[in-house]
Amino acid sequence: MRRTVLLILAIATPILSVLALAAQFVPGGYESCTSSIEGPTVCRSLPAVSGWGGPLPYTIAIVLILLSLAPVFSMRTGKRWPSTGSAVLQVIPQVISFGGFLFWAPALVATIAFAIAFTEASPLRGAAGSGPPQSESP
Repeated sequence: MRRTVLLILAIATPILSVLALAAQFVPGGYESCTSSIEGPTVCRSLPAVSGWGGPLPYTIAIVLILLSLAPVFSMRTGKRWPSTGSAVLQVIPQVISFGGFLFWAPALVATIAFAIAFTEASPLRGAAGSGPPQSESP
């Protein structure tokens, strides 16, 4: 059962990250208002990407999606360092931008949950450490 939960988390993490990028294109994340002396102020809702200036936010978004693939890589290789390193690296844009990449928080939480669960579930490849401890005889 634990392997199934790990697999679900590993698959859900990149999906959540792609959904976070898609949410940036939905109107509501940015507001543009115009006013004139003669009339009322008119505001309209725009996608969050309308406020992104230059290539840096897009680069960060793509890197966050790539980092969200680390749990899948960890499942494939049986090593925990890809998902642990990914979780640490995903925190950096959140801290630097003061939550500007908040839509990626679910993917970050899924990566952290995977890294913790994967560490507790090791080893995944076999039952090498199972059974009662053997006493050493001279």
